[in-house]
Amino acid sequence: MQGRMIVGLMAGWLLAGTPLVAQSAAATADSAGFVVMKNQDTVAIERFGRTDVTWRGTLALASKKDVADTWSLVTAPDGTVPLVDAMESQKPPDPGMKARVISRARIIVKNDSVSVDQITPNGLVTRLFASETGVVPYLNLSFGMLEVGLRQAQIAAKRDSLGLVVYFFNLGGGQTVRGTLVQRAEGNAELSIGEVKFDLVMTPDGRLLSAAIPAQGLRAERVP
Repeated sequence: MQGRMIVGLMAGWLLAGTPLVAQSAAATADSAGFVVMKNQDTVAIERFGRTDVTWRGTLALASKKDVADTWSLVTAPDGTVPLVDAMESQKPPDPGMKARVISRARIIVKNDSVSVDQITPNGLVTRLFASETGVVPYLNLSFGMLEVGLRQAQIAAKRDSLGLVVYFFNLGGGQTVRGTLVQRAEGNAELSIGEVKFDLVMTPDGRLLSAAIPAQGLRAERVP
């Protein structure tokens, strides 16, 4: 029951506070969402949509009441993600009011470096991180962003003896972590990001249907 209640409350926040998704609805080529569970409790709800080159999503965590992360990213034909915008905002007490912006960041990926311009209560902060060519920005518990990374890895098709290689840039901490995707029969796959292992179910065109992190008791299911 607790999980279902959280879903209802968070879905209301997503419907009320997702300008990035709503504004692009007319041009959206695909849209879906993920429900993330830990045991029987819902810990996150995400909605996302994409056009040919742009993905936009909103992620709401149960641990952050009335707060959501909205993100948008641009994908390039060569499998790279050159630009990401991310914003954390709080739902207003009055539906007629605008959401309060907590923080906003623009991430520019160029060759083997990542530049982060972040607007905080203390002003604009710019940081430059050394990274890897083809790195894909990733927000913790965003399985929409994870799907982007998986699709882009398949486009780039970098392989070694361990599997398909993709690097992820952690938006929460600035680290670059190597990911390895091993595809198995009937759409099953295993993704290792550092020491974290994901069990995935994917469609032939790269859509992520479900994911599980057994060591953490987490699972994510795709919803229409």
